[in-house]
Amino acid sequence: MDRLACIGIGSNAIRLLIARVEDGRLCAVRRERRGTRLFAGLVGGMLTQQSIQSSVEAVAELAELARGSGAREIFVFATSAVRDARNGSAFTAQAEAASGARVEIISGEEEAVLSYIGASEGGSCGVIDIGGGSTEFTLGDGSDILGAVSLQMGAVRMNGQQPIESRADYRATVERCQTLIARDAQALLALPVRSSWVGVGGTMTTLGAMERQVPLFSLGDCEGMSITLCEVSAWGDRLAALSIAQRRRIVGLMPQRADIIPSGVAILEAAMRSFGIAKMTLSAHGNMDGYLKRRFGCC
Repeated sequence: MDRLACIGIGSNAIRLLIARVEDGRLCAVRRERRGTRLFAGLVGGMLTQQSIQSSVEAVAELAELARGSGAREIFVFATSAVRDARNGSAFTAQAEAASGARVEIISGEEEAVLSYIGASEGGSCGVIDIGGGSTEFTLGDGSDILGAVSLQMGAVRMNGQQPIESRADYRATVERCQTLIARDAQALLALPVRSSWVGVGGTMTTLGAMERQVPLFSLGDCEGMSITLCEVSAWGDRLAALSIAQRRRIVGLMPQRADIIPSGVAILEAAMRSFGIAKMTLSAHGNMDGYLKRRFGCC
């Protein structure tokens, strides 16, 4: 059975999804992640050579792994950090040379739509995808996309602007994110309220793992679980009051994510308050799943 692979060059991590289709549904064969935090290497609008090198090496490694796992074709796309970089084309050229695969820089709106396709299960719902450099919001009704927007507020970006070291810092970040949503997502806020919302991205899966006290990549334990606004807010306050060293001891939290996780939670709380969301369903499926669903023609 044909296998396709997708590599997503994100602002916090480079991810690989190898999948096939069974009975018309996308089935993951293998998922891999390499944390390179590319967005942190975006200095003065340019990606540093060190950040380019580490991410290019990760892309090459994952492409080789995909070929070794029998992928018939490899698709690669880049998101916020490369979109924002004035030397984004130089990055993609190096990544293509190292991996032997074409690299596509997708727009923020396209990223939002792919996350919706990857995570939604039909019906009327909204999808929020919190990344390292940006956050995507999509409202849809089945396969119909009613609105999609990408906002410049990812967990790495917000942490770089104001590290959260106290509850006051956390609350200030929530308020700042609410202001950004009110300004830049007006069209979506004007649409009818959705009762069903799905959250994807590292912040979401980390919250699920911490809430259930399981290792982060025990995804079967967190897939489809719900988390309320009260629980999100409580985690934000708790994380903000802890040092980075203390956060690293929390079960379910990857140590390398300890500095940025409060910023990701602040974005989520701001989004839930802005859109009137009382409860989110967590999903480990996102834009790469959506990309391969399109390639396989099963969406």
